[in-house]
Amino acid sequence: MKNLITFLFACLVATIIAISATGQTSFTDQANNFFKTNVKAGMVDYNGIKKDPKMLNDLAAAIGKQPALKGDDQKAFLINAYNILVIKNVVEFMPLKGPLAVEDFFTAQKFTVQGKKTSLNDLEKKMLTANFPDPRLHFALVCAAMGCPQLASFAFSADGLDDQLERQTTTALNSTGFIRVDAKTKQLQLSQIFDWYQADFGGKDQLMSYVSKYFKEPYDRSKGVVFYEYDWNLNIQ
Repeated sequence: MKNLITFLFACLVATIIAISATGQTSFTDQANNFFKTNVKAGMVDYNGIKKDPKMLNDLAAAIGKQPALKGDDQKAFLINAYNILVIKNVVEFMPLKGPLAVEDFFTAQKFTVQGKKTSLNDLEKKMLTANFPDPRLHFALVCAAMGCPQLASFAFSADGLDDQLERQTTTALNSTGFIRVDAKTKQLQLSQIFDWYQADFGGKDQLMSYVSKYFKEPYDRSKGVVFYEYDWNLNIQ
């Protein structure tokens, strides 16, 4: 009898794990379809989503019900959750010129994420970056503005997450929306993201070293860097 109970308990645990994994896979597949359908070259079809919000609403509901995950499963899930909920917040306030047109866009509105109420700001900083410190997240998380990195037209997944983050970072750091070189002085010009989050890139003295891992255009290191103004206009198709 004892062996039977042990066996049945092991089967129950395996079933729970399998259900959880299936749910996560299903969410990632649905998110992937959503991004593929509504994101083109980093621009979002907010008007189309507003006309037919079912896919977005289903994903938002799934984000609220998703149980806690571990490791890259949790990291990928939270990246997708952030990007989806930013889009949901934009759609709620459409039409608008950009996220800053809504007072406290990132802090006032609350969303349910894995059973807990949270703001977009806390989702990013307390749930994701605090637990998974990775400077590449700055190129995967998109705040609905033109100054952001281009939103991926796919969902991030635990399987291959490192490669996805590397590709996103390489793409962002070779975009004139993030990095420019003055044609005359050859001075490096960076997005304000690098100014706001200097510590995540190793501090101001390490910015050029971090950038140079991905950005191959020549520039004059002796000139230092300057940061250009962030574009908060909406990244709308």
